[in-house]
Amino acid sequence: MSTFLDDLLSGDRDAIILAAAGYFALMGMISLVVCFRLSRWPSVVGVLHEEGIDGSLERSYTALVRYSYSVDGVTYEGNRLSAWYMMVTHNLRALLKLQFRLIERHEGANVTVFYNPRKPQKSYLDVPGWRSVVVVGGLFFGSVALLLSAL
Repeated sequence: MSTFLDDLLSGDRDAIILAAAGYFALMGMISLVVCFRLSRWPSVVGVLHEEGIDGSLERSYTALVRYSYSVDGVTYEGNRLSAWYMMVTHNLRALLKLQFRLIERHEGANVTVFYNPRKPQKSYLDVPGWRSVVVVGGLFFGSVALLLSAL
């Protein structure tokens, strides 16, 4: 192990590629677990109070939502659109608009709200489905395979 660390710290190409592959593998596994857990959250119908793009940060934009929902008779307020937090530049604002299209809408201002069954105050308007799991898994395995093929 000390030889690997020595090689890594000295800038050895193969050691750096192997460390990067290990990092991508770890982050990919964590992302897959998070996607799977979020996809199993229960949902309720809530009310969307505000939806838009916040451009108050200098040259950066984020999705802005505000909604309320009730779980077991307790009302909560939420402001998270998705577990995938995005901050984009002016040219990529269309990605934020695309995120809004993923909200499951009902009659009027009603929307589906997904909440954590253990902490109902934590919620999202969109959670990863099977397509997200496939994309994250593909990126994870693809990036690790690509890095390891460079060895």
